[in-house]
Amino acid sequence: MKILDYLKTIQKQEKPLKFLIAKILIRIKLSRLLNFKYKHHILKFNPTFLSRNLWINPQRSHSGDEAENFIWNYLRKDDVFIDIGANIGTTTLEASKKIGDDGNIFSFEPNPRIFKFLQENILLNKCKNVELFNFALGSNPTDKYFSDIYTDESNSVQQNNIGIKVEMKTLDEIIPKEIKIDLIKIDVVGYEKFVFLGARKILENTSCIHFPAIANLYKNYNYNYKDIFNILKQHGFTICTVFTPNILTVLPDDFEPKVGDYIAIKNIDEFLERSNYKLSD
Repeated sequence: MKILDYLKTIQKQEKPLKFLIAKILIRIKLSRLLNFKYKHHILKFNPTFLSRNLWINPQRSHSGDEAENFIWNYLRKDDVFIDIGANIGTTTLEASKKIGDDGNIFSFEPNPRIFKFLQENILLNKCKNVELFNFALGSNPTDKYFSDIYTDESNSVQQNNIGIKVEMKTLDEIIPKEIKIDLIKIDVVGYEKFVFLGARKILENTSCIHFPAIANLYKNYNYNYKDIFNILKQHGFTICTVFTPNILTVLPDDFEPKVGDYIAIKNIDEFLERSNYKLSD
């Protein structure tokens, strides 16, 4: 039955033959010998869920795809960018290419296994503007358990003593508070509130934040979206989203997100001036 189930899984794939080849290459440990172009950079075919899916189909949409597109459209030469939850580096690499060698990127990935793949992709693309950090971010310096599953986009801080122990720091203790941050992208599978609580000084000097709001993930850490929205509003951000391509919509106070990507903006006029967005009526 397992063989039949496996065959059914293969048949369901958008590109079944390439899916099968990818599985074989990973199993015999040859995938890491291959590189492939993805958007504006090159990725190594490492044995991760995201690497495999993008190798099979680089045009395939994935959970970070909207953030990558936003980063490319929003960032400008010499900008400063923070990538929290960098994974194998797709968002970091897009930013690195866009801002040029005189820009600056602080990129955070807590999982040690995934962090090695991130390092390899940064070296492969000869990035000179990226500083990498292999620890988690939260509200206080401590040690935390972090999951280590194959579906790398789903790894997260654990509430119990299951997984691998990682060091946790705050963003405020890492990034000098006098640095002006043009954009923060954060995707930490529901742990966003605690990262923001440890970044109060940095938020004061940040222009824009791209973040997901997924109600079910917040429940894992006993809070809801209002906690995040309130923290950001306290620091002078307006919460917006894009319901229609290139049209920015300011969210009403009673808006309740379920699943989606959102943009916190300090100055909407400046945002519109530097981006290709227009404000909805």
